[in-house]
Amino acid sequence: MHTSNVWAAAVTAGADRLTEALPEGLGMRDVEALTLVVNHPGATVEWLRSRVGLTQSGTVRLVDRLEQLGLVRRRRSGREVVLTLTTTARRRLTAWDRARDAAMADVLVGLTAEERDVLADLLAKALLRTPRTRPDADRACRTCTWARCEPQCPVDASVTT
Repeated sequence: MHTSNVWAAAVTAGADRLTEALPEGLGMRDVEALTLVVNHPGATVEWLRSRVGLTQSGTVRLVDRLEQLGLVRRRRSGREVVLTLTTTARRRLTAWDRARDAAMADVLVGLTAEERDVLADLLAKALLRTPRTRPDADRACRTCTWARCEPQCPVDASVTT
């Protein structure tokens, strides 16, 4: 057994399951953007750009698409454009949370509850030991339900700058 092969196979299986679990009509980048905005009240287009890995124009096109789908609203605040989610977007994210949890449970179906806890502890330890900037941490958690990691998210605790 080769560690990187095992890890790559698990990550690939997880990514495939997440893609299958996406809400109808939305891509992964859409869900990531919605998740980031819902978890960061006052998010601006520029703030989002640094977390979704797109250019300024690419981020604007993403927000345009989400607005056309009735999921995002823009509001001017001085020179910035502040983003908020609609009720429809919040409902779709709630459905995504359930689908994401089910998808990840499918990937780990062969493990006992105790083994899943051990795996989660080890992954948290690895995440905690990887230094990150604030945007990198937000990007790492772009599909997460942030409130579930309270009181201490290992990715949040890994922020060094």
